[in-house]
Amino acid sequence: MKRLTMLAILFVINLLIISSNFSSSIVSSHLVVHPSISENQIAITQNTSKIVTILNNITENLLRSYLETLVAFSPRYTGTYGCEKSAKFIYQQFDQMGLKTRYKNWTSFGNQYHRRIFTSQNIEATLEGKDDKIIIFNAHYDTVKFTPGANDDGSGTAAVLAAACVLSQHEFNHTLKFVAFSGEEVGLVGSQVYAKEAYDRSDDIILEINADMIGRATTTETGRRMGISATTDANWVQDLFEFSSNLYNLNMNINRNTIIRDSRGYSDYHSFVEYGYEAVACWEGEGDPNMHKWGDDLNNVNFSYLVNTTKMIVSVMAFLADTNEIPPQVRIESPKIGNVYHKDSKVCNIGGLTTIALNGIWIWADVKYSPSKIIKAEFYYDGKLVHTDTEPAYNWYCNKISLRNHCIKVIVYDDRGKEYSDWIKIFFINLEE
Repeated sequence: MKRLTMLAILFVINLLIISSNFSSSIVSSHLVVHPSISENQIAITQNTSKIVTILNNITENLLRSYLETLVAFSPRYTGTYGCEKSAKFIYQQFDQMGLKTRYKNWTSFGNQYHRRIFTSQNIEATLEGKDDKIIIFNAHYDTVKFTPGANDDGSGTAAVLAAACVLSQHEFNHTLKFVAFSGEEVGLVGSQVYAKEAYDRSDDIILEINADMIGRATTTETGRRMGISATTDANWVQDLFEFSSNLYNLNMNINRNTIIRDSRGYSDYHSFVEYGYEAVACWEGEGDPNMHKWGDDLNNVNFSYLVNTTKMIVSVMAFLADTNEIPPQVRIESPKIGNVYHKDSKVCNIGGLTTIALNGIWIWADVKYSPSKIIKAEFYYDGKLVHTDTEPAYNWYCNKISLRNHCIKVIVYDDRGKEYSDWIKIFFINLEE
């Protein structure tokens, strides 16, 4: 009987390992009520002079120089010569800014619409801060097969390059990373590789900012509109965008949307969300009928609008890079997504987003950036409260009889009456409680 049970367990593990390579449905999530941005307004105002200097250096000529070169290398379909040329250009620009620059080569299978192996590279540039807390600004430089890709997503890539150019001339408390991804149009594969590596290293990422199509505006109304989608824990950043728009006379109206962690993602922000990182996605204020078409050329980009959307993002980045007023984030630090555990010991990393635990396992939660006192942490097993912890470290030993997926959720409460949470899905195999 024991031999049959073990064979059944091994069979289930093999199925899960195979499926994990193609599944993106298991994610971590944070749900939090954040303090009002008014608590940060004094700090923002104190940093105004520095940020104004930075914003004044973002010009149409700067953005145009980057975008014209990228369009000249089009189409930039992942794996093609145009994509390789674009990667080299982006690397050279970052390197000339004096940033710590690297290629990240990757090979991965595409999505259901692009069923083959792709090989390409991401480009990362780092402006090191005084600490290891990280803010990421990224866009994708690849295109579909037959398009110049000026707006999608040459506009976002030009913004990343311009942000790196102007911010690299200053020092900040936190570390800034500027990343250009390939593989977005074939299934977000470049950013998936990057986000997984960051997660496996336990990188302390405060926020990921994604810019995808931020250059089209054809009316006065849409020229003053910008879409900002945010994970629930990062909804305070939407307030920050609004406040910065007013403070720096950028005159942008913010359309707010929420990023749902366990829903389909439409750009590279989703790769970070799957691993529980907080993310903000920036969009233009109107639809683009030229997306993925030959009409997405330089005439499809409103450069005055692109200057303003870039300034909006950079103003928020510059503030975040210096502030210590970061609302709390709760993360389940162990077990880690994409690993197999046996009796609470990590056995191996299987990749993907599947987490497997054989027999009992400790659930560990960590509260980061907390300016307030945490009163308690509650642990939930499939929605049922099973444990309350009043002192750090916050943990709970899970030893339920099971042979299926379960959702483990942690909610912490602070002395201001606010709550913050994270959850992880685990395939739990345990026949002895």
